[in-house]
Amino acid sequence: MLKLKPITIKLCFGLLAFITLSSLKCTEPRTKIYTEYNPVFMKRAELENSISLNAPREIGTPAKIYTKDNYLFVSEAGLGVHIIDNSNPAAPVKLGFIKVLGCFDMAIKGNTMYVDNATDLVAIDLSNSSQIKVSERIVDAFPEPVPPDNLKVRPEHLKTNRPADLVIVKWNKAN
Repeated sequence: MLKLKPITIKLCFGLLAFITLSSLKCTEPRTKIYTEYNPVFMKRAELENSISLNAPREIGTPAKIYTKDNYLFVSEAGLGVHIIDNSNPAAPVKLGFIKVLGCFDMAIKGNTMYVDNATDLVAIDLSNSSQIKVSERIVDAFPEPVPPDNLKVRPEHLKTNRPADLVIVKWNKAN
């Protein structure tokens, strides 16, 4: 009969206990952390008809500046693009505001301005300064805007859990 020393027996039991305890799952309660922003929804038909040329207004939160000829185009985060005549840089003149909900980026080539309109890529014809015209729209060219805090979106706000004709155009801070 094999005789084990007491220290060997203690090591064997200790090793067995360690293996048993380490294989048990630690079950700490998990907390789901969601964004502190609420989405602003718009029906797709409203979104597609929401672009308009309006009177000049104050610039709230500028995002990008684009120059073309003697004009400055200043995007305002999520709202649209300001048009400014900069022929005299000492005295720029605000000409108008193109309302484009969900607009965070823009580019201009020739007489066409390309902007994001929430999830869509839109081409706007700028050849007539007194009116604008959407010349093309690519639907769902971009993913929906994400909350500014980049936290998880509540399940009820996910695209799969809401009516198909609703699009998120921006996020507002929850109260």
